[in-house]
Amino acid sequence: QPLPARTKIGARCLLPFGFGGCTSEMGPSGGSASSVAVVVPALNEELALPKTLAALGQQVPAPQQVVVADAGSEDGTAKVAAAAGATVVASRRGRAWQMNAGAAGAAQADVLLFLHADTQLPLGALAAVQQALADPLVLGGCFQLRFDDERESLVLWLWGWCTRCWLLRSHRLVFGDRALFVRRSVFEAMGGYREWPLLEDCDFVLRLRKLGGRRGFAFVPLDVVTSARRLLEVGPLRQQILNTSIFLLWYFGVSPARLREWYSYKKPQSREKVG
Repeated sequence: QPLPARTKIGARCLLPFGFGGCTSEMGPSGGSASSVAVVVPALNEELALPKTLAALGQQVPAPQQVVVADAGSEDGTAKVAAAAGATVVASRRGRAWQMNAGAAGAAQADVLLFLHADTQLPLGALAAVQQALADPLVLGGCFQLRFDDERESLVLWLWGWCTRCWLLRSHRLVFGDRALFVRRSVFEAMGGYREWPLLEDCDFVLRLRKLGGRRGFAFVPLDVVTSARRLLEVGPLRQQILNTSIFLLWYFGVSPARLREWYSYKKPQSREKVG
């Protein structure tokens, strides 16, 4: 079935390495959120996942649940996730399908946070999400971005800096690697992510921003740290030009199905193998 082009609408608890059973001091009323579930879409991420899950294990308050949506990994991704105490759900390949499957597997949480498998949350991230959502007008939001190897490339540093500069805070510069979060009720009302082969994150942010207006989308002033591996393999400047071109073509009407042909998947490798 062909995919459409873009629709133009304008309590304290510390668990060492395992998740669940924690609630914060914030109650469910008054716009606050009492529990946060983290959804991690993953495909062949046994190398990156331990660091990501370890960072989640250090959060105070801890996530109510961590769900790893595995799209048929050929490595030890599912075993790594289960050993860390995460719930593992099987999914069709593709982040949109995986994130929707993960959200369905985290049915008890008030808030959903979508985290890439190679991205680590900073200390205090979940507390900051709860603080942002204490405002009943806020529907969701994102974090700032930092690459783990920004010193390797001026392009990497500049892109990360753009997400941290308050003058450039725009929902149009928000992608899924910035750890999107949203109230579950809003996520369900929106129908979740549109099941597209790519750009589902951009589409979701645009729809969320339109639904909540300017005050409805929060920019949390903390940095998530994401891997620069793909950018370094392809070349930071080349990859960013490709990403920007894909986004602009979609914005002006080219369907995600057609644009998917430009974007290839490559199985993650260790930094030693890449070098």
